[in-house]
Amino acid sequence: MVIKKIGAILLAFLGLYMLYLGAQMKAQPPFITGIGFIIISLFHLIKK
Repeated sequence: MVIKKIGAILLAFLGLYMLYLGAQMKAQPPFITGIGFIIISLFHLIKK
């Protein structure tokens, strides 16, 4: 259970980094991938 939470938090940080890279390059694919990573990590953190 703890490992899943750590993985979800790492995925959220990776998503934020992808958002940052997408904004820096003004490229849509990394930006959308970052949003997807954040949504998936939130799903795993909220799920009981």
